[in-house]
Amino acid sequence: MKPSTKTLFFILIFLIANVTGSMASIMVLNGLTHENQVSPGDSYVSGIEIQNASDQVKSVRLYQVDYRYVAGGESFYDEPGTLPRSNARWVEVSSLLVTLQPNETRMVDFEVSVPQNDSLNGTYWSVIMVEGIEADPTKPQSGVSIQTVMRYAIQVITHIGETGKVDLQFTKMELKKENNIVQLEVDIENIGERAVRPEVGISLFDASGNPVQVVTIERKRIYPGSSVRFLLNIEHSVPGQYSGILVADCDEEHVFGANVNLEI
Repeated sequence: MKPSTKTLFFILIFLIANVTGSMASIMVLNGLTHENQVSPGDSYVSGIEIQNASDQVKSVRLYQVDYRYVAGGESFYDEPGTLPRSNARWVEVSSLLVTLQPNETRMVDFEVSVPQNDSLNGTYWSVIMVEGIEADPTKPQSGVSIQTVMRYAIQVITHIGETGKVDLQFTKMELKKENNIVQLEVDIENIGERAVRPEVGISLFDASGNPVQVVTIERKRIYPGSSVRFLLNIEHSVPGQYSGILVADCDEEHVFGANVNLEI
């Protein structure tokens, strides 16, 4: 006998509710980024605050990976210590497996010990993954088994003082038009030694040199060797030829720019 539409709808709602509840049961409360500025030979302790928001006992495992990404949107989680600027070997996590009682919150400490090495400069980073361990999926009930794993990537960022070259490169600038929306797609690669969070924007001028608009976008972190794509919405512009000054502003001393010509 085929299940009715009402029965299928109920099953779907039941599964969505269970998946959503599973995903929300383990939470990291104190942010996904731990950023410190230190000197060679220093050490510091930080922590990850984990909460079991469910009414069941939950286990959580923690493990380290290296982290990189490219402007196209791909992220890569490599073996810890493989990237040239990985600090994974400096990081010691106090507990790699934690069991939390219902509604329990616990702080899992980690210590970062920076080597005494004067050649260190710029930014070093890695990630501590926090992953809830679900029940054994080989024992389904009612013939249905769905295993949902929620992972949090905690970025551990170590800046060596204010050292390290800051250098950005515009690798792509492309104007895209779709459904009356005009966007300037800008890819920026960090070819320096220090992580930055630039404010990216463009000042547009018409063919007579008159200012038309200034467009900025939310800052994004770019690690050395990684690249990020920024999408700038060009709004309320009359079709025609425009010139622009594209700027990536890291701070007062590190501003990168490019001249662009656009046909809208």
